[in-house]
This record gives sequence, structure tokens and C-alpha cells, in this order.
Amino acid sequence: MKRIFLIMGSLLVLTMSACSQSNKDEKRKTEMVKPKVTLNLLVGDKPKDFTAKATDGSTFNSAENKGKYWAVFVYDKSYLVKSDSYDMVAELKETIKNFCDKIPMLVIVNGFSDDEPALKTMIANAKISIKQIDNTEGPDKEKPLDDNVFCTPAKILIDPSGKVIYNGCGGKTSTFDIKLDSLVKANKL
Repeated sequence: MKRIFLIMGSLLVLTMSACSQSNKDEKRKTEMVKPKVTLNLLVGDKPKDFTAKATDGSTFNSAENKGKYWAVFVYDKSYLVKSDSYDMVAELKETIKNFCDKIPMLVIVNGFSDDEPALKTMIANAKISIKQIDNTEGPDKEKPLDDNVFCTPAKILIDPSGKVIYNGCGGKTSTFDIKLDSLVKANKL
């Protein structure tokens, strides 16, 4: 009789465990089905309006930039740390210093991160003064934006009609700043 109760009890525990795992799997699938925003940022594209949570807790809404030129910087999280050959943060801060009062700017941080606290520390330590969107992905984290930027760091300029008119890739160049400066001199910003 004890064996029957032991077997029945074991079966009950296994059944409950399987059901609870099934509920967790269904919940995870539901969370992962959240629609991503497709963000086309190639020259000639007109990205759809989107909103996304910024790293400072605020919400970025691209519709607020309608009728204006605006800049998007896309980079892999690895660029948050200075390397022996390139300091992307210093380069970006210089562009921000020279133009952020003239043109809205946004940073999208891409890449893989399986250590959220370390990523948040990297972002905080970079002290970039414009809105940033954490677009990294990891084991339990989906990217909120599905962008088509394959080369970073990317510097993207969107015109008042919402069309991407410049998408430059790579660092240690002044092309983007020269483009912004020419818009300032032409009183377009």
C-alpha cells in the first residue's frame, strides 16, 4: 500500500512539475512574440515612426523629429570602451558638443549582452549626454528594434521629410561633422 501511495505521489509531483514548466514556456513564448519595430536606416529609406525606452528611463519618440533634420548613431556596445586604436565615445562626445543644440540626436546600442548590470555600467561610465536606446540582445532579452545597420559605428542623417540622406560607417572620420556643419552654415538646422 505504501508503494502505491509513493508511486501516486511521485506521479502527482511529476505532473504538477510538467504543467508548471509548460506555463513558463508559454509565458516566455508570449513575451518573445512582442512585435519588434523594423527600423530601415539605409540611404533612401524612410524609417517608420517608432517609440522605444531610453536608457535613462524616458521614452524616445521619433515622431517628435518630423519636419527636422535628426541624427542617429548606431554602434556595438564594445565601442563604449576605448580600444588601443579608437575612442568612439570621445569622437561622439565631440559631435554632440558641436551640434546637439542644433539637431536632435539619438544613440542605438547594439550587440550581445548576457550581463545587464555590466552593460548598464558601461553605458553610465561613457557619460553620453543624448538619449540612448539599449538595443542589445541576450539569452533572455530581445532587441526592441530590428534595424538594418550591419556596419558600426554608423552615423545616420535623416532629413525633414523623414528620408535617410546619409549613412556613414566607421570611425576616425570627419565626414559626418562636415555634413552637419554645412547644414548649419546653410541655415537648414
